[in-house]
Amino acid sequence: MSPLARRLILALAIVGLGFAGASTWVHYKLVTDPTYHSPCDINATFNCSQVYMSRFGSIWGVPVAIGGVIWFALVALIAWFVKPASASSSRAPQEPGGAYIFALSTIGLAAILYLGYASFFILKTGCVLCIGTYVAVTGIFLIAGASSSMSVGTLPSRLFSDLRNVFASPTTMLVATLFLVGAASSVAVFPKEASVMSGTQGTSAPAAQASPVASDLEQAFTKAWWLQNRVDLGVPADGAKVVVVKFIDWQCPTCKLMYLQYKPIFDRLAQSHPGMVKEVIKDLPLTQKCNFSLSRDIHQAACEAAVAGRIARDKGKYAEFVNWIFATVPDQQALTAKDFKDKITELTGLSAAEFDKEYAARIESIKRDVADANVLNVTGTPTYYVNGVLARTDTGPGQPGANMSPSLFELAIKLELNKPTAGK
Repeated sequence: MSPLARRLILALAIVGLGFAGASTWVHYKLVTDPTYHSPCDINATFNCSQVYMSRFGSIWGVPVAIGGVIWFALVALIAWFVKPASASSSRAPQEPGGAYIFALSTIGLAAILYLGYASFFILKTGCVLCIGTYVAVTGIFLIAGASSSMSVGTLPSRLFSDLRNVFASPTTMLVATLFLVGAASSVAVFPKEASVMSGTQGTSAPAAQASPVASDLEQAFTKAWWLQNRVDLGVPADGAKVVVVKFIDWQCPTCKLMYLQYKPIFDRLAQSHPGMVKEVIKDLPLTQKCNFSLSRDIHQAACEAAVAGRIARDKGKYAEFVNWIFATVPDQQALTAKDFKDKITELTGLSAAEFDKEYAARIESIKRDVADANVLNVTGTPTYYVNGVLARTDTGPGQPGANMSPSLFELAIKLELNKPTAGK
């Protein structure tokens, strides 16, 4: 490997490490902070959150981005310690570093081709950070392939001897040990989505109580809350003092996240203020099939999912349906129209033909929910309204805002519960 090739590979590895590190951070924030709005969620076409929270964003609960960090770090270390070829050195052609990098880059290229295909052709959503890693991996592959001075086929026979050489030197042994410990630790300590989102059944202590709001923040929020615009959503209160309206797409990963974050709040309020808080679900399927405002499909089976949810609610199987899609399905974006039809027939006893009839009868009311969302300029899911006030926090000019933290969401509901009624 020439000195120039070594420097270029090292530079690309560092750039890729930056993109992969940023991806890992965004994924971490998405899993742990329901108010987080990723700066790379540009629009429906380029949306990192949709990609990271899909079934392609993690392997066995470990983000793919962490694998990218480990891969780029390993390539950078090999490039750093490799001995550049020298025209006067007879031993240069036997330097295995370039061959190892080429072997790693071949694996890396296969991985990004698969992930790129999944992103653009299955999810139909791109991620700018991911694209940065794709470019870096491709560049490393091309440079390593052109400059490697040893056949990759010779590597298996000399792998163990090369590893012995690495651990024979105090410097390389220390670096290798730190790399291995760091890689294992990053995989082990990254919070798994299931553990962070615990409380699906409303019984987990850590998720059951929202963090208290600081007094100064509570005062500022309270003052700002009463200044917010209120819209009439046309939903009867039926005796409740607070009506929470939620626009949802059942295949939306963030809808699952916010459901799990907010469910303990509704459970507590049902006990402390029975009948006083009413939650209303409105459907906003993100597919052109029943959403005329979209220019492209995001979730292919969202219309069938909306119909399935309504059938389950009317047949007394709503809790089972919600638990299935948000607690037992690893990735609801992967569900097909047939999956929803099969689940409803299992839960309610409807036949496939009866489901089709129900679909035809209910799809127009779902389209009316879509029309309501368009009047309100609601384009993303989930979107919550508390007594007609949009329950989102400002994230800057031109941004759609982020869902409130559980603490602020609960505070907003309690403010409405404690508001004096007219005439008192």
